[in-house]
Amino acid sequence: MSKNENILEQFKKSLSATTKSISQNNLVEINFTKENPSIDGNLINLPELSIESIKKNLTYIRAEADSLALEFRFHSKEIHNNFIDDNEVVNEIFNAVEQSRIEAKGSISFKGIKSNITKKHLLDLKKNFKNEENKISEAFKYVAYEQFLNEDLGNHNEVNRKIIKQKIGDNYEAIFEDLRKSINNQKDFGSKIKKFLEDYGL
Repeated sequence: MSKNENILEQFKKSLSATTKSISQNNLVEINFTKENPSIDGNLINLPELSIESIKKNLTYIRAEADSLALEFRFHSKEIHNNFIDDNEVVNEIFNAVEQSRIEAKGSISFKGIKSNITKKHLLDLKKNFKNEENKISEAFKYVAYEQFLNEDLGNHNEVNRKIIKQKIGDNYEAIFEDLRKSINNQKDFGSKIKKFLEDYGL
């Protein structure tokens, strides 16, 4: 085994161990694949790694693993599915805000995770800044994360703030503050989102 191959294998082992530890689930298995990051049962699929990707995207790689591990730890599919209906747009918004709840809850507990995920969001926002087809679900995702953690995601998130203001008004901060009060209770949090989406005709 070459030096680079050994470094790569050691990093995979370290990342896998950290991801399992964060998830607090002994049944979790880590798989490295060419597909997008995902969860399939007890399997966390992470992007296949290379020495080049580790050098260029170390924080991004860790953030993806952190986010999926937190989903295992703080998210119940059973509770989540009770709030999903046939409206695709509503489901996308609901999923996006729930993802921000998970990431924010984990970030409150672990400063290292907060640093990784925040840096990932900043990179994604910068990369997609000139995208003229900003999805409302993406706007909710980044603004919710920002509001839940009192974190400023910078000028590249301004377009998303404007989208939220257009949809729910200038008092949107009060709405996210109310959601933040239920960040530790997924059921209450989900009920608030559904009512909020109904009240604003979304």
